[in-house]
Amino acid sequence: MQKTQTLALGEPRPVNLAALEAELSALWRSAAEDPSARDVVTRACALTLLAYVESEEEGRQASNLIRLVTEQNPCRAIVIIAEPHAAPAGLTASLSAHCHLAAMGGKQVCCEQITLRARGEAVENLDNVVLPLTVSGLPVHLWWRASRFAPPAYVDQILRVADHLIVDSTRFANPETDLRDLATWLQGSSRPLAVTDLNWARITPWRELLAQCFDSSERRPYLDRLTEVRIEYEQESARLVTQRAQSLLLAGWLASRLGWVFLEQSAPAESGLHRFLFRSGERPVRVESVARRFEGGGSGVCFSIELKADNSSPAVFSLTRGPDGRVVQTHAEVLGLAPVGRAVRLEVLEEVEILNEELMLASRDRIYEETLNMVARLTGSNN
Repeated sequence: MQKTQTLALGEPRPVNLAALEAELSALWRSAAEDPSARDVVTRACALTLLAYVESEEEGRQASNLIRLVTEQNPCRAIVIIAEPHAAPAGLTASLSAHCHLAAMGGKQVCCEQITLRARGEAVENLDNVVLPLTVSGLPVHLWWRASRFAPPAYVDQILRVADHLIVDSTRFANPETDLRDLATWLQGSSRPLAVTDLNWARITPWRELLAQCFDSSERRPYLDRLTEVRIEYEQESARLVTQRAQSLLLAGWLASRLGWVFLEQSAPAESGLHRFLFRSGERPVRVESVARRFEGGGSGVCFSIELKADNSSPAVFSLTRGPDGRVVQTHAEVLGLAPVGRAVRLEVLEEVEILNEELMLASRDRIYEETLNMVARLTGSNN
């Protein structure tokens, strides 16, 4: 069990790159001289984590998460607060250290954080400030925590040195547009950049459960006979956009894995309803994604998924989430076989837990990229 504390050095001040390293040294002296620091302070850094946010409040949220991230992923964290429409224009920096104190004594491990706040036209100079602060020879991870995926020119420069881009489509205000823009950007990237989505990790248990529906030799052939898929997600406003993105990713994943050819979309996204038509060989496949009210709400992901096979040999496979958001009931009915079902308890991870895992893996996910490309095709007619 660890205790984490954050030590700050002074107030935000105008950026002076030449003085920042000296101020960081002063920060470490401050940490070592702190009365509560009874043991030797060890400065730890295995990577550079850049967090891009759009307001001071979001900067505080990111800092609170970074404090926990550094327990498992020691790093130099740079929080970039970009407010291009704020006044007065200016660029300030503040320094802090996140120190982890072992409950039974021992070394005190500390990681440093630089917080940059750019207002007005000062955002245009952010790349010139951020790039020299990355730690040479260590991987650079850019955590995009903005409401849209639309990197401005100065972020393009930062992305050119990044090894890993982490997005969270939970935060996208318009997932149809932003997932499509992310796919377009990734296709046009000249570097083999690893891109991961925290929202993709949230639906991993559901993808695994769907795959397990077809594990047996009796049920496997029905993967090639599917004709209908219905994905239902919560209509509650706090979850609507989050789960709409998840439903798109699930639809894109199924279509890309099963080799379906996308034909058309027949319902406006604004209604909370998507209807996609595909072709699998000579057979049409209809996929519906719909928002509906769910008694009890709860956290988690899309709460109901149903797959139906053709009428010549009918079969139904379904996953339904319970009211607590953590238990899923699976059910399979195949003509000529006894119905099969079970209750599965899901591990619902918090944002910081998923982020820690992504930082440790940090590799390209080809299946996610193919899913993203399919989502881009599904939403290509949206504005």
